[in-house]
Amino acid sequence: MLVLERDAQSLATLAAVAEVLGCDLAHADSLETLLQVLAVKRPSVAVLAVDSFESSGLAIFQALADSSRPPATFLVGSMEDRVLASIKRAAETCGLVIVGVGGRPLNPVALEKILAAHMTTPPPIERQELEQALGHNELSLQYQPKIALTSAGLRIQGVEALVRWQHPRKGLLHPRHFLHAIEEYELLAALTDFVMTDAIRQAGRWRTSGLDLELVINLSPRLVRDRGFPERLARLLLEFEFPPERLVLDVTEAAAAVDRDLMFDVFTRLRILGVGLSLDNFGTGLSSLTELYRMPYSEIKVDRSLIADVAREREAQLIVRAIADLAHTLQLSVCAEGIETRAMLEFARSAGFDSAQGHLFSGPVHAGEIEQLVRAWPALGTATGRWRGMQTLPMDSAATSRSPLPPAGPESKAS
Repeated sequence: MLVLERDAQSLATLAAVAEVLGCDLAHADSLETLLQVLAVKRPSVAVLAVDSFESSGLAIFQALADSSRPPATFLVGSMEDRVLASIKRAAETCGLVIVGVGGRPLNPVALEKILAAHMTTPPPIERQELEQALGHNELSLQYQPKIALTSAGLRIQGVEALVRWQHPRKGLLHPRHFLHAIEEYELLAALTDFVMTDAIRQAGRWRTSGLDLELVINLSPRLVRDRGFPERLARLLLEFEFPPERLVLDVTEAAAAVDRDLMFDVFTRLRILGVGLSLDNFGTGLSSLTELYRMPYSEIKVDRSLIADVAREREAQLIVRAIADLAHTLQLSVCAEGIETRAMLEFARSAGFDSAQGHLFSGPVHAGEIEQLVRAWPALGTATGRWRGMQTLPMDSAATSRSPLPPAGPESKAS
């Protein structure tokens, strides 16, 4: 267990918890000592006292996230809940999995229970396993519908391609389980080639069958640094006769940390090609406003954590509305991520969002199910209970007014 803490009482409590859990305790009190620990150890859990960070908080989060096996992290602090919630979002933006947030004095029983659930670390993924996955059809794609919020109602606008690994022993793995290993073994280009090729080929099949769907693919920040990527993508689009204007590349805010001139060069050539660019996870702290007008984005995706906050924080409602207004002023479309309740949907529509994604509509599904969903969209809700009332819900004057978020009720629960 890795601990970054300076409070003597908390350190004693954490030492006792580590003893109960039967694990070693590695102590750090600064970014420098943290890096020294990470150079020789791979802790499965970490406890970080955020009021011990001084000015190096984000650097500490990023150092943990960039390690070969980022630990499950518990945050401790004496600040008010609102500040702790902001720090938690910043840590998650850096790529950490935050398993809890607590104040002082620490509750050793609760902390032991939370950390124990994350103490068992799966064996590391070896390069040979990944090469076999890439070469033996163990990887596959699932697709999550992207819903257009139109004045006439809701319709399936497109799909986002999401990679999955059917591991022969570990079962179905999501990218968070193997992406770090992919990057560590420098296999990212091979993975991206697979995703791009398989997704564009499938989208071409849908077009042949009469389904003109927008295709959304996530672009790794590392590929933003690859000046040859736009040309390779152009050849792929030509091979499968897929129109570039129907492809949107999601670029996470982490891409903002790379060389600005290089990023501008790659982005501009992608836009000249006709491909859309969506700034993903917007609102979590890394993107500057100047990027919105300097970089040739076509869309902003507001992060799910900010969308979730509109249900309980008026400040979040005001900020999300302002983001939507700013996007439209800059002639960008705006998408709401993580729509899980009817109340979230109503807010997104009242705030003027152009599109939305989330489990309220559908989670990721196999390619064969997408065609069924699109063709059955107007009647599917009444036939199966899925998306009931969503498909034909009109954008009436009440929905477009600047009213506050509707109160939660039975329809506001996640489906």
